[in-house]
Amino acid sequence: MQKKMILDRLNNIQEVPTLLTIAAEVEQLTQSQDSSAESISSVIKLDPALTGKVLKVANSVMYAGTQRIISLQQAIARLGYAEIRRITLTIAFLNSFKSIHVDYQRFWIHSITTAFLATQLEKLTGREGGSDRLFTCGILHDIGVLIFDQYFPELYKKVFNLSSSKQYQLEYVEDKALGINHAEVGAFLLRKWKLPEQIIDVIEYHHHPQDAKVSVHDAKIIYLANFISNNRGIDNGTGYFPEGFYDDIFAELNLDIDAMPDLIAQVESEVEKAMQILKFGGK
Repeated sequence: MQKKMILDRLNNIQEVPTLLTIAAEVEQLTQSQDSSAESISSVIKLDPALTGKVLKVANSVMYAGTQRIISLQQAIARLGYAEIRRITLTIAFLNSFKSIHVDYQRFWIHSITTAFLATQLEKLTGREGGSDRLFTCGILHDIGVLIFDQYFPELYKKVFNLSSSKQYQLEYVEDKALGINHAEVGAFLLRKWKLPEQIIDVIEYHHHPQDAKVSVHDAKIIYLANFISNNRGIDNGTGYFPEGFYDDIFAELNLDIDAMPDLIAQVESEVEKAMQILKFGGK
């Protein structure tokens, strides 16, 4: 009964938030060889608040060079397409959803940490070309949590309070109480908004990567990045509770567990940079 009510309401959400539309277009443009700094900046400029926030981040301590950045084209030229894509995507999602009961800052630190962990893990697997896609998956993997919190706040508060008091995994309580979990809710809405299936598949199966239909490798990377983030005390703002570990994942991804401490140290420096986005890009 709860599941039907939830899906019916989500199905009635017709409009994609404007900032998400802009972020998706920036994503496409920065992946195209035919794009220019001018064409990318013209899309970002569609939202003046987003423009201001991108420039603030570009001029923050972690990014700024010797000269102040005064235009989007200058920011794109200095930081590069990949960094502008990451900044725009993060700010867009920071400002497209509101938080009611979930600890908003913890949620986004978790998302950003997972995103950077995923890109570093991918490098260790020896694969090329997937880092940008995995960063997007890392940012979005728990978006269902914010959807639950925004559209079903009182219902969801009871769910994660129960999870907290019983020390049960959040996904387990969601399934038992609501008949649907945050991974499925996130995938449902992102599919409705026509994001690429390669990304949606990862969101839907990031707790059970071996069940992924399209992007098994990416789902395993996000699963591991999420697990490491949680186990370092960087949870998604609902509280972290023990979950079973997929023991074969290191072998299946051809990863050396002894390389994890160095990887985590690299990610911590990236997260410091990402905190500038939270500082200037948040609400």
